[in-house]
Amino acid sequence: MINRRLALGVIAAATTFDASRITFAKEKHHLNGKDLLGERIKKNGKHKIHTTGKKVDVFAEVSNGKVTAVAAAGMQMKKVRSRQKLAETTPGITLASMQLAQAEVYYYYGYWVYDDLTDYYYWFPADYVIVDSSWIDYVV
Repeated sequence: MINRRLALGVIAAATTFDASRITFAKEKHHLNGKDLLGERIKKNGKHKIHTTGKKVDVFAEVSNGKVTAVAAAGMQMKKVRSRQKLAETTPGITLASMQLAQAEVYYYYGYWVYDDLTDYYYWFPADYVIVDSSWIDYVV
């Protein structure tokens, strides 16, 4: 007959082993970079656009009316693009130019700033960024 202590020990060891493989889903935040930057798009330099949940400031680098980079201390960054509009403007307001853009093949360009627990996406229209081959497709 199996000893009760031995059975409980085996169950506890198996549970510990399985729990070590569990990963938690990352929080995703999609933000409208155009609204966060506002009129500062007209001024060259670094501009603070957001503060993350960990109290880390996020800066957008602007050169000649284009966002060239987004950075936050201690976080990594990648450039992504999507045909889906992931960051909304003010609720209830839909601009006519946005409706026309939806009918065409239109990309939104985002700077993905991330760490181990959280993803922040700062989305901009094509005329706010330099469009080249370095942008990768956003995958949900």
